[in-house]
Amino acid sequence: MYKTITLAMVLSFCAANAFANAPTFEMVDADKDGAVSVEEAMAAGMSEEVFTKLDVDKSGTLSIEEFSAVK
Repeated sequence: MYKTITLAMVLSFCAANAFANAPTFEMVDADKDGAVSVEEAMAAGMSEEVFTKLDVDKSGTLSIEEFSAVK
């Protein structure tokens, strides 16, 4: 039982750190124009496929609302 609880705590800590280190919209929007281009997203490590799925209005950029859907 102790091992199971310890493992759960360690995994929870690792997951929390992964989300805590995710870049924010402001960090990814390098030119500060209020939108994330595909180039900015890819520079931050997002694949073009994920970008396309998040760009629901097909504008070619991600709004803060679209970008926030990642979380």
